[in-house]
Amino acid sequence: MDTFEKLYDPKEAAGVLGLSRDSVMRLMDRGELDFVEFPRMGGRGCNKKRKATESGLKRFLDRNMGRRH
Repeated sequence: MDTFEKLYDPKEAAGVLGLSRDSVMRLMDRGELDFVEFPRMGGRGCNKKRKATESGLKRFLDRNMGRRH
């Protein structure tokens, strides 16, 4: 990952990939899409925010572009 790489929340990444937010979350869970996690302050439950990396989105598109036609 570049030092100042653009990061996308799951909804933004979904728009770039042409998928739903839930699909992007599943890709992250399965390790098919690179992401970083940031802690959230306060609240209960899972207090981590995920952001997809720009390089991860590009790699995913490069690997999967041919499969979507």
